[in-house]
Amino acid sequence: MHGLAPKQRRFRLLGIGALLALCSVAPGVVAGTADAPAPSARELHTIECIAALEVKADALAQQVKAGKAELQAPLLSTLNEGAAFIGHAYLQGDRDEARSQALRDAALLSQKALPAAEFLARQDACAQEGERLLSQADIVSRFFVTRLAKRQMQKLLGN
Repeated sequence: MHGLAPKQRRFRLLGIGALLALCSVAPGVVAGTADAPAPSARELHTIECIAALEVKADALAQQVKAGKAELQAPLLSTLNEGAAFIGHAYLQGDRDEARSQALRDAALLSQKALPAAEFLARQDACAQEGERLLSQADIVSRFFVTRLAKRQMQKLLGN
């Protein structure tokens, strides 16, 4: 990659990072242990939104599989919003996939304790923020986010 122009290097690194972030990675070190620093407020917010949007996407995917094809567009939108958070986190330097996966797993567990109304409000707020992140992304980032969201949709729907 050293022979590439800075813009090309950024393009390639963004693509590699986004692909790795969306791949299933075995949980690694739990945040807050001696090996890993405690997550920042920004990291926690990002992970909470990714987890909330993942739950929403899973529910939509189940409905699509049950015959509600009209929910494919909202499913893709939700996946784009979640992928926007992942891409943004990557650009902010969050590139430890195992750590991110462990934080996401913890967020998925902790959100189960939230009252339904609070959880739905979180999903809505995260969806709006994900839309904003995507609208502010450059064309290359948007390309990778939307491509990865489509691949995630295929995976969820078994296509």
